[in-house]
Amino acid sequence: MDAFKRAIAAAVSLLLLVACSATDSATESLPQVKASVEPPPPPAISPDQLSKIIDPLLSNPQLGKSVGLAVVDVATGQLLYDTGGTFIPASTAKLFTGAALLLTFDSHIPVTTKEGKSVDLGTELGRVLAESDNEGAKALAKLLPKPATDMLIFELPELDLSETVLEDPAGLSRKNKTSPRALASLLALAWNNPRLAALVAGLPVSGESGTMKKRAANEPGSLLAKTGTLSGVNALAGIFQTSAGRAVAFAILADAVPIEPGGTDKARKAIDQIATALVNAN
Repeated sequence: MDAFKRAIAAAVSLLLLVACSATDSATESLPQVKASVEPPPPPAISPDQLSKIIDPLLSNPQLGKSVGLAVVDVATGQLLYDTGGTFIPASTAKLFTGAALLLTFDSHIPVTTKEGKSVDLGTELGRVLAESDNEGAKALAKLLPKPATDMLIFELPELDLSETVLEDPAGLSRKNKTSPRALASLLALAWNNPRLAALVAGLPVSGESGTMKKRAANEPGSLLAKTGTLSGVNALAGIFQTSAGRAVAFAILADAVPIEPGGTDKARKAIDQIATALVNAN
């Protein structure tokens, strides 16, 4: 959707502008503003509507018997849907690594690519996310003074990581565990955090770029999402926009996908079906 992409570009530009702006009004007197309390907005998508649409899709046998989904209203942080549980995140774990990097360093610091070129951190992180470059993710993670989860607990205390274990920053370890809720909540927080603007900007676009170029092709431009794949594992975590312009974050994790010929592709299609249903559930 062109409108969605324009909204994303505007949001990212605004976040970057805020991040780079310094407040110089300490000596200026501020006008008196009368406080007013506004009622919270309604949910971006009705939780009851989500359950009716999503519950049958999660029971697709192509996803296996261990599958989870969480959906978060970005504006309010409200959890709209959550199966609970922890799962192997595969390459969606790179989102935790990327967030830790951006909360530790300025996105404009120079880093060296595997080709020996010098680029800024935000650009290299965007490439790593778009291509799901495992070695690139590991190289960037070496910049962190502590493991990614430790940095996030300190820098982003509002994110619940009590169910998250990252043995590998690229998502290759089957010992990695997290909840769909943690991933969706991270993306919701990233959308609203100027320091994490490059994380949102680096997500591949459905039907158009990176590992999402051939995913959810019937909804081109409607999803920003990070894919994840290991043997028996398929994952997708991203953000979309409702018809009313509300941003919604989600994460789908399936780590008992049937090991059979074509099993991975079938699971991807089942996950894309869920993602498409989410986009159209408003």
